[in-house]
Amino acid sequence: MTPDVPRPPRACPHRTRLAGTLLLALVLAGCAGEAGEDPTAATTGPAATTGPAGSTGAPDPAGSPSPAATTPGAAPGETAPPSASGTPADAPSGNDVAPYDETATRDAGARLGTSAAVAEGLEARVDGPRHATTGQRSVRAAPGTPVQVFTLTLTNTGDEPVDAVPWSFPVALDDGEPATPAFDEDLGARMETFPTLEPGGSASLEVAFSAGREAELAVRVFDNTTPDHYVEFTD
Repeated sequence: MTPDVPRPPRACPHRTRLAGTLLLALVLAGCAGEAGEDPTAATTGPAATTGPAGSTGAPDPAGSPSPAATTPGAAPGETAPPSASGTPADAPSGNDVAPYDETATRDAGARLGTSAAVAEGLEARVDGPRHATTGQRSVRAAPGTPVQVFTLTLTNTGDEPVDAVPWSFPVALDDGEPATPAFDEDLGARMETFPTLEPGGSASLEVAFSAGREAELAVRVFDNTTPDHYVEFTD
């Protein structure tokens, strides 16, 4: 008589499927490790941003551009591009919008102390110079700097109001070279502009330039929104 041999326990189908799933997960994890990938990378940390030349880095939380993203200036030995006002970026200090060279057109000339039309319905007069030295609170000129002060007067000779602000920034030249403007409350040369002039109305500004007594300054009056034409007042 053949002895009874005990049968092995019957495998549970649910346990078999669970073991297969775990084995598959381990295999996939091993493959990812071999490929150098982090299976959790898609769910952790902010995405990297691509910078110039394909470089990567974390995004700037402030949203400000990196130094490499800013527009570079002119290379050494090159001329800088014009500014938004049309004035060359390498213009002499103190002359931000100034027709001080041969690229501007001289519409007319007048003597100091006389009047000349600078636009349709607008007349200018330049009186001076008055010689002085700057005080302790001067701007764009050191205290004690010799200056020449002029009085610029604009008169509306037309029938309509004129916004005279663009004519508030005359320049002065000493033998063709621009003189630096100076502002000094004690001398009356303030940082201010002309108002809107009604028909028949006029207003005056004191303007000062760094220059000694021997300098013979030529004062140019112009519309600084189109600084390519001017009227020149000389002694």
